[in-house]
Amino acid sequence: MPEEPTSAAPFLPQLIGQAFNLILDGLYQHLVETGHEDLRPTHCLNVFRFMDCDGTRPTTLARRAGMTPQAMSELVGYLEQRDYVRRVPDPSDGRGRIVVYADRGTRAAEISAAYFADVEARWGAVVGPGRLEDVRSALAQILGAAPARTAHAAKASAP
Repeated sequence: MPEEPTSAAPFLPQLIGQAFNLILDGLYQHLVETGHEDLRPTHCLNVFRFMDCDGTRPTTLARRAGMTPQAMSELVGYLEQRDYVRRVPDPSDGRGRIVVYADRGTRAAEISAAYFADVEARWGAVVGPGRLEDVRSALAQILGAAPARTAHAAKASAP
């Protein structure tokens, strides 16, 4: 039996979720088109996005991404096996290790950043740059008022 269309407008969280899915689907397609079919959006969103240029400890990446160290270790291991990142001794503490970009990872991070900039430009063309900035500002305000764990993740992802 087909579903009957409803006239009720979707809730804002539903729209945000649909927009996020649109972004993830587009990012994956873009990664495949640029020769990075072994990458998934989670690698860009949970690892590359939180890496410092001079390297980042895996535990710091996990904290910034809001995931367990074990889950981050799996992501980093996957990326390391495919030459996107390397784990090297931490120059500030020889006992620890940091995750740094390999050449292939630098290129993939640049490709994903360019994709996100393109999404913003396309969305700005649809709704106008002022309205898009209003959306950004409103979401930043909502995230800033969120409980500490969520607010930290929002701050970590801010440019």
